[in-house]
Amino acid sequence: MSTQTATATAIHRWPVPARIGAAGVATFFAASIVTAALTPGYRSTRDQISALAALDSPYAGIMIFGFLAAAIGLVSTGVGLARRYGATLSGKIAAGLVTVAGALMVLAGLARQDCSQALPSCVDHGDGALASGSFWIHQYVSLLLFLLLVSASFVLVRAVRRTEGFGFLKVAARIIAYGTLALTVAMVVVGFGDHDGLVQRPYLAVLFGWPILAAAIAPRR
Repeated sequence: MSTQTATATAIHRWPVPARIGAAGVATFFAASIVTAALTPGYRSTRDQISALAALDSPYAGIMIFGFLAAAIGLVSTGVGLARRYGATLSGKIAAGLVTVAGALMVLAGLARQDCSQALPSCVDHGDGALASGSFWIHQYVSLLLFLLLVSASFVLVRAVRRTEGFGFLKVAARIIAYGTLALTVAMVVVGFGDHDGLVQRPYLAVLFGWPILAAAIAPRR
């Protein structure tokens, strides 16, 4: 293998933090698929992923493991962003936001819902007047986590624009930033009823996946 070919291969190989990030988030989604298949009465189109780790979920341990794996993945992604865009202030801020979001993922996974809030029979349904403190911790921590990742998406727009070799990502970065913001507002203010689970999954895939790709994609010289 020539020196030029070896250099090209090294440039296009994903950095270790990005690979760990991808593995962690992939484990989260794999755990959600397995747990959903094992949990009686669970509907992926209606129920959110958090319901799989609820107190009444018979296989909650699998989903909690998925949350912890995602936490490791996001923290590692923050490290990857710091290495790639850390020469700019915006890059440092984006890396910090993703890292904090990863830490919050641990709390979101351990502070469990009582049951699936999509079901009228669940104490977490609607206003959740009878819901436990664990449910509310999960809700507010998850919301903060989402807001941090959305904020990181906006900061990454500036980071990719100001970092040499990554300007080609700025259009995609803007679309993702404004798209995830719009969906976050819609989920909190309006909701999607029986389609909450259907909307949540691609939303999370983009919200978690974009920082990983930003930390992994090779620059264009």
